[in-house]
Amino acid sequence: MRQTPDPAGPEDGWPHEHRYEVLIATPAVREAVRRSAEGARLPVSAEEFLSRAAAVMPLVGGSMLRGAAHGRRLALALRVRTGKTAEALLPEPVGRVVTAVLCSMARHAQPVRAVEQHEDGCTLTAEIPSDARTYGGVLEVTVTRSADGATSVRAKAQIPGQLVDWGKSRRTLDSLVADLRAPDPV
Repeated sequence: MRQTPDPAGPEDGWPHEHRYEVLIATPAVREAVRRSAEGARLPVSAEEFLSRAAAVMPLVGGSMLRGAAHGRRLALALRVRTGKTAEALLPEPVGRVVTAVLCSMARHAQPVRAVEQHEDGCTLTAEIPSDARTYGGVLEVTVTRSADGATSVRAKAQIPGQLVDWGKSRRTLDSLVADLRAPDPV
């Protein structure tokens, strides 16, 4: 039976750990996520962008803000959404991949909102921040240990309330995949 790494002791077993709570308690993992978050910048949100545009164009600004808010409410009620999915098989241990996903989310200012633990991995759900093109969305990444020692990653980016996301969901997944293929963050 494999031993669980001691978060307060030697850290040589954490790369093979699949449990989120154990990983996030590991000092090397916490430090990697902290360093990744240092450079994170939140973009101008859709709401802030529209407010600035309304201030510049006072005659149409109020109508534009009300129209955008009404359109979003209607699209949400109709369950309109856009999104993309991506999958990858990485030759890295599951703990390193979960750590790389957490670092990517921190780097892109995507706060983790939920974690679902599985027998052989976990699902991390994060918020995609709003920007000038979208009202934001949800990024869901499932990391699973494969039988051959590799790690499977399935990611889904969804932007609710919009029929067109102007490439936001694709860029979100492309950034995640690029971060996962980059050198080890720890």
